[in-house]
Amino acid sequence: MTDISEASFKSPKMLIADDDPAILRFLAERCVSMGFEVETATNGIQALIKARRSPPDILIIDVNMPEADGLSVCMRLLDRSRKPFEVVVVTASADPKTVEWCESLGAFYGRKGPDFWNSIASALAKIFPTWPTG
Repeated sequence: MTDISEASFKSPKMLIADDDPAILRFLAERCVSMGFEVETATNGIQALIKARRSPPDILIIDVNMPEADGLSVCMRLLDRSRKPFEVVVVTASADPKTVEWCESLGAFYGRKGPDFWNSIASALAKIFPTWPTG
């Protein structure tokens, strides 16, 4: 197998950051079952360190977290000098400013609630249209 074909079969790297252990576990289990290589973080600083150390292909991050909020982490990581990656911002709030911020940066928005997984799955399908759905 050549390097190019090996790269095409490599699982996308995902970093999930949320301070709620139940949500973190739920998302990680679902995404692993879909074939993603998943790493997790429980606060903003941990997410920042992990993403800088090993840049993900996609970041799923909660807005409200200890140490550093998700939006601040995104602003630091979405530096043009770094490898670009996709972002899905999740929150229980329906704050229109957060939605606008996501749209302005090309990030996806997922609201925690009854359709939470559907919004995440929809974003993943748009970002990785040819990836297996698990």
